[in-house]
Amino acid sequence: MVVMQRTAELPGISPAPGELEIVRRFVNTLDIESGTDELDSPGALLGWLRESGLAGPGQDRQAGGPVNEADLRRAVVLREALRGVLSCHGASAPASAAAAARLREAAAALRIHFEVSHDGQVAAAPGGSGVTADLARLLLIAADAATTGTWNRLKVCSAEDCQWAFYDRSPTRTGCWCSMRGCGSRAKSRAYRRRARKTE
Repeated sequence: MVVMQRTAELPGISPAPGELEIVRRFVNTLDIESGTDELDSPGALLGWLRESGLAGPGQDRQAGGPVNEADLRRAVVLREALRGVLSCHGASAPASAAAAARLREAAAALRIHFEVSHDGQVAAAPGGSGVTADLARLLLIAADAATTGTWNRLKVCSAEDCQWAFYDRSPTRTGCWCSMRGCGSRAKSRAYRRRARKTE
C-alpha cells in the first residue's frame, strides 16, 4: 500500500502565512496517522532543512557529514515540543506549563544574537552554526509570529490519531480539527454515537 503524505493543498488544510508555514511543515514531518517520519536519519534532516530554506548560507554540508544523530535527536525533541505547545493553542486555557517547559528545555541549546546592519537596523539572528542555527531559525519564526499575532492560530488537530499541524483561519479562532471533512466529521460521528448510547 502506498502511503501519501498529506499536504497543505488538501481540502480544509490551509497553509500558514509567510515563514510560519515552515514551522507548520516541520511539525508535520511526523505523520501520526500513517506512521511515517520524514526525519528518519541525519541525511533526511539535512535534506529537509535545505528544502525548507533553513540551512543557512555557506553551510554546504554533505549528507552523512556534520549532521549527526545528536542533531537528529535535537530536531525531533524540538518538533515534539512545538507540537505540545500547538496543541494548547486550540484549548480555551492558556498553554499548559508542561508543554511550555518542554519547549523551553528544547530551546535551551539554541542561541541567537543581534545583527546590526550598515544603516543601523537591528535584527535577531541564529547563533552558532549547522543544525543548531537552523533550528534556532525555526524559533525566531515562531517569535516573529507571536509578535504579529499569528502564532496562536497555528494548532494541531485535536484528534489523537492525527495531531496534524494546521493554521486556523476561522474568524472565531476556535478551529480544533485539521479538516472538517476528515477529523471533524469523524469526531462529530463519535460524539453522536456516544449521545445515542446514553439515551438508549
